[in-house]
Amino acid sequence: MTDNAESKVSLIEEFKGLTQKQWLAILGGFAGAAVLTCLNLALSFIGFLVIAVVLYMVPHMLGVASPKIKAIIGAVFIVVMLLIGTFAYMGSANVVEVKATGSDIQDVYYNVETGVMTVESSKSDLDLKVETATVTMISYGTAINSSDFVYETGMTYSDGKYTATPQIVQNDYVVLFVGISNDGGETYEQFYRFQFDTGVSSSDMMQKNFMGAGYTMLLVGLMYFVMLIFSEIMRRSARKARDKMEAEGRLYPEGYSKCKECGTMVLPGEITCRKCGAPIEVPEDVKVLHKKDFFECSECGTEVPMDAKVCPKCGAKFDEEEETVIQHADGTVDSSNETFECSECGKAVPANAKRCPYCGAEFDEDEE
Repeated sequence: MTDNAESKVSLIEEFKGLTQKQWLAILGGFAGAAVLTCLNLALSFIGFLVIAVVLYMVPHMLGVASPKIKAIIGAVFIVVMLLIGTFAYMGSANVVEVKATGSDIQDVYYNVETGVMTVESSKSDLDLKVETATVTMISYGTAINSSDFVYETGMTYSDGKYTATPQIVQNDYVVLFVGISNDGGETYEQFYRFQFDTGVSSSDMMQKNFMGAGYTMLLVGLMYFVMLIFSEIMRRSARKARDKMEAEGRLYPEGYSKCKECGTMVLPGEITCRKCGAPIEVPEDVKVLHKKDFFECSECGTEVPMDAKVCPKCGAKFDEEEETVIQHADGTVDSSNETFECSECGKAVPANAKRCPYCGAEFDEDEE
């Protein structure tokens, strides 16, 4: 189907033309991409690319080729996942605590009621730092961004414990970090994170969810439509190249361009399939359109284009006839594509030569 023919098919007709397997592929790719998104794979290394590939390639592999249908799939996916990310995670402002203790840090915890951060350690010379911030974006239940930190330094050490009362923003969703400053403050190693709700409103929570889901969908959608655009550009380029080759008689029209037995490409003039040997059946009216500018291979009988250097079936090489050119001592030149044998010396000389360049014998034309 050419681009002009495709443009005449309405979107409704394209959807009606989908097979049951193609519908299942669309739903399967959609569901798979949605599950991966809800698992926050998009925030991992090239995870957004994996989601876009699943959404695009699953329908594509089962024959969904229409760029309009693919564009609608991508747009619907973005809208649906935005709604899920915004409303399905309204209760995601839960308490989240992640800590990593070691030889220097025995335990760390935060008391929400008293507002005191405590770090248990046997060392009294640690340079500990407390950071607090408000979460600004939540992507499918995971905080992915926070505001500028408010640093708390100089935690008090007493009886094997560091304590501090960090500044906490009320009526929001807050994240609190604790870490060790090394190399005079040049590096900062976090070992504790605590997220908790200080009274965030439903509208603020919805906004944070929407911002996080929007950020994730921006990454996935951008990659998806980049894939769609580039694949469509390549498809159109291939279509133009094929149309040109069909017009030049180098390819049969679609429907006659492949062997019906094994699917191997059939070139104009081939009598049997070069892979399975099945006879090539092409209507005479199609053959006539592709007989011009062809000659028959002397080795296998296949019709090949006039400008071909090698037979596509048997591999025989075709050499153009070389013109024989002979320059005589007196400056005259004899040249011809045809030759005959000199009766005196037996050498081949041009058919229009007046004398043999090898033995000097003169050739007289027959007089009428």
